[in-house]
Amino acid sequence: FQRRQAAIDKALEDSARMGNPAAQIVMQRRKAEGLNENYAREIMELHTLGVDGGYQQKDVTEVARALTGWTIYPLRDEGGAGAIKRLVERFGWDNLSRRGFVREGDFLFRADKHDEGTKTILGKTFDGKAGYQEGVEVIRMLATHPSTASFICKKLAVRFVRDTPPPSLINKMSKAFLQSNGNIRETLIAMVSSDEFWNKANLREKIKSPFEFAISAVRATNADIQQPFQLFQWCTRMGQRFYYYQAPTGFPDKSTFWINTGSLLNRMNFGLAFASGKIPGIKVDLPALNQHREPESADEALDVYSKIFLPERPLEENNKRLKALVNDANAAEKINQAAAANTNEDDSDNMQMNRNQRRKNNQNERAALSKNSKAFTMSFVSGNNSTLAQVAGIIIGSPEFQRR
Repeated sequence: FQRRQAAIDKALEDSARMGNPAAQIVMQRRKAEGLNENYAREIMELHTLGVDGGYQQKDVTEVARALTGWTIYPLRDEGGAGAIKRLVERFGWDNLSRRGFVREGDFLFRADKHDEGTKTILGKTFDGKAGYQEGVEVIRMLATHPSTASFICKKLAVRFVRDTPPPSLINKMSKAFLQSNGNIRETLIAMVSSDEFWNKANLREKIKSPFEFAISAVRATNADIQQPFQLFQWCTRMGQRFYYYQAPTGFPDKSTFWINTGSLLNRMNFGLAFASGKIPGIKVDLPALNQHREPESADEALDVYSKIFLPERPLEENNKRLKALVNDANAAEKINQAAAANTNEDDSDNMQMNRNQRRKNNQNERAALSKNSKAFTMSFVSGNNSTLAQVAGIIIGSPEFQRR
């Protein structure tokens, strides 16, 4: 049966190659059976044009057709991998290469799986005869498209300037992107050379993610990290649970995603716990940061350590807001109580695409985290924390320290 099927397939291929329309249709349908529109859609939506890049569903299908035959060279022999290796062993790579097969590292282009029909993508027609190069040309066209320039430049501006970058900045960056054939270095030079980048209104308008916030606290205090797992847990409590964001885009880079009442209280709690040495595996030597000169009051500590943690920043307004808090002996307890009261109201779950499913999947974990949180709160409140630790923790948890 297998020999008969192979003979039929060969006859069909020969007939299609000789121009038989019916045979060509059958071959195209066979190749279309493995059409991977998800791959094409991710290339267009996530990596080039963007979701509003001006393409239609037909363009997605046509890109998927252009990328038929693109696969990986198997490292093992399981499943269909063995068939590919046997194909190479049977015909020899030189023969396959002459037939249009391409291998670069782990990448493999199978010419026998490529759709050779005509395709039209974003108004440009491809005759389908270029094999591997057709896919390369399609990707090159997408990578140098004006929509791609705008999409990538906006992401860069959101990352480095502000959540809502001015259109004039995106236009300047897009122009540099297109003129340099997509050179990111030249695009970034255009960004940092612009008036918009240096505009005071855009200075420190970005808010740190929980991970950035935790790491910046480590750097600002020159902390000794002997066990990083507790930092990982704190990032989860502050809203960034690593590797659990369901969308393929990754965590959003906007402050509205990270900041709400509950997350701010958790950040303040983190600052207090961090500075007072209540996080296992992390040691912070606050006096060493000031050459072991002990401030004489909470106000003096606020002035001294604000300059250490927040160099080259205007601190007058920030310190004015913090003075009452650093002089409150019960500040830590009040913050913990506010955080506990806000736990059930916290809407930080907006980072998950399906809240009901997440709640179902993580019910036990939530209970464990809640239990651990209560245990931590009790030990922290009952701890004998110095004034300096409280001041340092409040500075770390302050709004100004949240900015980057």
